[in-house]
Amino acid sequence: MGKVNSVNRSFMSVRQLSTAGLLVGITIFLGISGYGFIPLFAVNATILHIPTIIGAMAAGPKVGAMTGFFFGMFSFIQAFRSPAVMMQFASSYNPLYTLIICVVPRVAIGWIAWKLFRILPGKLAVRAGGAAVITTFLHTVMFYLLVGVPFAEHQGVSPVAVAEMLAGIAGANGIPEAIVAGVITAPILSALYRIGNR
Repeated sequence: MGKVNSVNRSFMSVRQLSTAGLLVGITIFLGISGYGFIPLFAVNATILHIPTIIGAMAAGPKVGAMTGFFFGMFSFIQAFRSPAVMMQFASSYNPLYTLIICVVPRVAIGWIAWKLFRILPGKLAVRAGGAAVITTFLHTVMFYLLVGVPFAEHQGVSPVAVAEMLAGIAGANGIPEAIVAGVITAPILSALYRIGNR
């Protein structure tokens, strides 16, 4: 009996699977329809991170990681369908590296969002909004570390110059994207908690 209970605890609960299924479905819709990607010159801005963040906070890091994995896979597909400048470089450099770039940060943000939600102070909505904003910024940082530095080296330009370019993008697009993530995440998570998703 102890062994069975141990095995059962290692899998997602029905509630977690239901939440993951819903959020993965939203992620797939946003990815297939193209509504989840906003093309810019150097990167593709996205709202696909929002289901990942919500999944992590509402149902735990496993759900966040699963949703983030599908987010990453659609990003990988997008890198070949309509690549931005840096993803063109990554795709031509090494397709496997492109897969790592697309998937690893997106799985990671599920864990990051969950952890931040647990440790930030304040009421639920404040914690959810704050964690969503911070996670979105950290996602940008991870993208730079994985793509920006190798891109700069390949192009023979200073990593500082690439960092300044990405900082400009973050100012024009990243900040509003992070704010939108916080604004959307807080009420949705509050509603999920009210109906018993934890």
